[in-house]
Amino acid sequence: MDTINNTINNTVNNTGVTLHIARYVTIAMDLAERVANGNYKEEQKISGRSTLAGIYNVSPETVRRALSLLQEAGVVRVVPGTGVYVNSVEAARDYLAESSQYKVILDMQERLSGLVRERNRLNADIEHLTSELLDYVLSVLSARHKI
Repeated sequence: MDTINNTINNTVNNTGVTLHIARYVTIAMDLAERVANGNYKEEQKISGRSTLAGIYNVSPETVRRALSLLQEAGVVRVVPGTGVYVNSVEAARDYLAESSQYKVILDMQERLSGLVRERNRLNADIEHLTSELLDYVLSVLSARHKI
């Protein structure tokens, strides 16, 4: 989980805004990372929802959502009444690659939003300064020409 959290926490764009990724997504990424790194082998049973909820200090519903993501990706299979089993190490690697792409897209989107906000702020400053300049020029001309 530390590697995933470090990746997420270090995904900070140039505006200093840290990306927010839902907790169930980070749990799914952590479990996929553990599968990809060999901590869990194919066909190995992973702890049940309640145990995982305790490990990650979240509700069983949050774990259910994480497992649902992994099941859709083919990383695990959830067998009701029996448990969660590792289905594919390769699918775990694919899931992590897709997650990384998602983070890159979010980062780009946040950076773009920050740049648009900065541009809008600069436009407002330019507009304000232009107005002040015009007022000043008019006052100088009025004083010289007694307009």
